[in-house]
Order: sequence, then C-alpha cells, then structure tokens
Amino acid sequence: MIVDIHTHVFDPKTDFSPQLHADLLRCGIDPSVWGDVKGDHLKNTLAADVSVVFGLQASATGWHVPNEEVAAHVAKARHRLLFFASIDPMQPDCLEELEKCHFELGAVGVKMAPLYQNVYPTDSRCYPIYRYCVKYNLPILFHTGTSFTANVPLDYSRPIHFDAVAVDFPDLCMVLAHLGHPWEGETISVIRRHANVYADISALYTRPWQFYNSMRLVTEYRADHKLLFGSDAPFTTTEGSLDGIRGVNAVIGKSGLPPIPEEVIEGIINRDTLNLLGLPNPKLR
Repeated sequence: MIVDIHTHVFDPKTDFSPQLHADLLRCGIDPSVWGDVKGDHLKNTLAADVSVVFGLQASATGWHVPNEEVAAHVAKARHRLLFFASIDPMQPDCLEELEKCHFELGAVGVKMAPLYQNVYPTDSRCYPIYRYCVKYNLPILFHTGTSFTANVPLDYSRPIHFDAVAVDFPDLCMVLAHLGHPWEGETISVIRRHANVYADISALYTRPWQFYNSMRLVTEYRADHKLLFGSDAPFTTTEGSLDGIRGVNAVIGKSGLPPIPEEVIEGIINRDTLNLLGLPNPKLR
C-alpha cells in the first residue's frame, strides 16, 4: 500500500495573509501555478492508496487555513483520505481547537510547524499538545527545515531540537517533514535514535543532487527504514513524486558513484506507514 503522508489543501486567496503573499513574491513563487488546489487535490493524489491531508494554522506568518474546510475536503473521499488538524501553540485556545478537530471533525493526527508558528518545538506552550497526542495516540507531522517565510528565526525548524522533544515524550509519534533539509544529517541522527520518530522525503526529489546525497547518507547510516513517502502536494503531485524518487539515481549517470539500492527506494514507497504511525485504514471504514 502506498501512503502519501504529506499533502496540503488551501485557498491562497482567502487563507494567505498579505504578509505571506509578499514572502512568496520575494522568493519568486507564484501561487497561481498551483491551480485550483482543493479541486485538483483529489486527482493529484490518486497515485496513492491513502493520503494524509492538512492545512496550516500559523498566525505569526499569515497562514489561516481553517481546519473545518480541510475536514470537509477529506469527507469527499473518506475511503482514501485522512485528516490531520493543524494546531498553532501560540493561540490560547489551541487545546480546544485540537479537541474539537479530534472528536468532532475526525482528525487522526496533528500538523505543526514551529518555523511558521514562531516557536521552538521545545517551548513549554507546545507540551500540552504533545501530552494530548500521547494520551490519544495521535501522531504529529512537523514541518522541519528551511522555507521562504521571513521574519522568524530559521533555527526553530532545525531537526536537532526534536531530539529533546523525543527524550521528554518517548511515546509521542513524530514525523519530521522534508528530511529537515538542508540539515538532513541532523534529521538522520534524530530518527535513528528514537523508536517513534520518523521523517518524510516530501518534495526532495525536486533538487536531484541534494536528494541523491541525502539518500546516500540515509543508506550509509542504515536509517532508510525510518523514512516515509510524501509528495508535498500541491507543490508536487503524488505521481510525479513517485517518478522522481524512483529516478533518484539518474543524476549520477556514468560517474561511478554508488547508486541508491532499489530495495531502499521501493521500501520507502511501500512502507507500512499506517501501522507504524497507528493510523486507521480509511478503506476499512
């Protein structure tokens, strides 16, 4: 079974603040190239058997994707979509929002983004969310690594900080998105130390040389069993991501550099992600 652990839905016109649009413009990113994000999401994720879907709540950087709208989108294809609630620890009602999403909207996991939310993952304001997730066995997918967003410290997103979270919450199931690029080595160091910490490789194939080197590092550390497939739709598609990951060795040509073994690639694509993260199989509902 192919599980796409990392897909987004949002409407840039209503869910992005002027500040966020300015950040996108500064980095040469045109939201119009994503098309009708919600409308296209259903077809852009068809290559996966199951896809996790979330928005983003991050008041500090201008993301305002309502969890209710994400849940309504997931309801259009309950047989293959799973809803993760985005929770912003900087909001005073964050636990109430989490409880509502969990019990009323059907969330089976949580999405957090310390960089966008302007907070260290080790901040005490995050800990009640972690305790809730441990209590109810909800995994958390964290944005880790760099981004186009300005005016917030990039250090918030360094993978090494999640090591301390895993020490304090050994039963908390975590996924560090994007392998923490450009700090892939830090991410590998963290995921191989902790039984319940994983990483996804969403969107990494779009930088072929960096992706190849990251995969070599993962292979040499024998940590590939901790990697999960993700696309980062709408910034990519599930099908395009599968092709890109399977083509990781194209960049080395006839250089003589060691390839990424096929069993490593296919192992990531066909990982038993639902079981590892304790997620329900929507096909069995």
